[in-house]
Amino acid sequence: MIKFGSQQRIGLDIGTHSIKIAALEKSGAHYRLAKYLIVPIYSEGETFDPDGPKRSITVPRLMSAFNDMGQVPRRIKFLTSSIGGQAVAAKEIKSVQMTDDEMDSSLLLEARKHLPLDGSETIVDYQILGDDPQESDKVRVLLVAATRKQFQNHLEILRDIELKPGIVDIDPLALLNSYMSLNDLPDDGVDLFVNIGCRQTTLSVVGRKSLFFTRDIPIAGFAFTQELMKKYGLSYDDAEKVKRTEGLQPDLPLAESENGDQGLRLAEKSSLERLGDEINRSLRYYVKETGQAFFNSIKLTGGSARLPGLDEYLEKKFNISATLYNPCAGLEGVDSEIPEGTQLAVAIGLALRVE
Repeated sequence: MIKFGSQQRIGLDIGTHSIKIAALEKSGAHYRLAKYLIVPIYSEGETFDPDGPKRSITVPRLMSAFNDMGQVPRRIKFLTSSIGGQAVAAKEIKSVQMTDDEMDSSLLLEARKHLPLDGSETIVDYQILGDDPQESDKVRVLLVAATRKQFQNHLEILRDIELKPGIVDIDPLALLNSYMSLNDLPDDGVDLFVNIGCRQTTLSVVGRKSLFFTRDIPIAGFAFTQELMKKYGLSYDDAEKVKRTEGLQPDLPLAESENGDQGLRLAEKSSLERLGDEINRSLRYYVKETGQAFFNSIKLTGGSARLPGLDEYLEKKFNISATLYNPCAGLEGVDSEIPEGTQLAVAIGLALRVE
């Protein structure tokens, strides 16, 4: 007889560049990584679409991924997936204590003020995080919103391959869940999670006693690739390979600019410097809003987290430790640290949510 505790929980992260799937099995209080898969959405020779992959491309890739894992989508019982990007938003606010019915109606109005999503029709949810430590009559509330269009598009993709939609989370919260389910937050200060994908970087600030904050920055892996293409005259595929192996400062001759002057390119701010500036601007805003300026460490995740030199650059810029966050190291059944683990943080966080 199969016990409920041994049933696989599937976390599905459909990104803009790749699909990540993690299958966990729970035994008592522990989780084991049973299977995982990371598959690119674009084949070699196909250029990344900055507007996001078309459904006609995503659906067959998704079906193929589950086939490769030996999973029949319609038989999966415990699934959590996520949505992300500019169509989702999350913000922590303070609220006076209310009944559930009062909270439901009040927070719908609050969400429209705090979580603007370009006027699109939105779906709003919230979670009570606990009593506010500074004001005894208030509680901490996490507001989450997504556009209805994005949410419905996501559900349609799942149904196209006969997946039964379960919990639908958002990427930043899934990432944090992967960490907080397996680790303790420090008593003092906050940790910074920098999830560097293909189209955007998501900065999340979280602490045991501090305000949660998240912000999307439109500088990430694709911007790094474009910089190499422009600066060194590389094709998309070649720039991707150089990025992964040599970073943004490869030992390559500069491409000639339109006016034949190579030196002008050296004066431009690099995409990595622009990303660092945007992170710095976000942290200044956070300090101004909360008074919290004790940043413990930076944890790097996402498909571009392993960019050579990235951790050293962030450590030097912010004078705090910057390390790769690999959630696989906290799971059973992992003999050695999976190199791709930084890409699985959202998928693992999603699988850990299925109960």
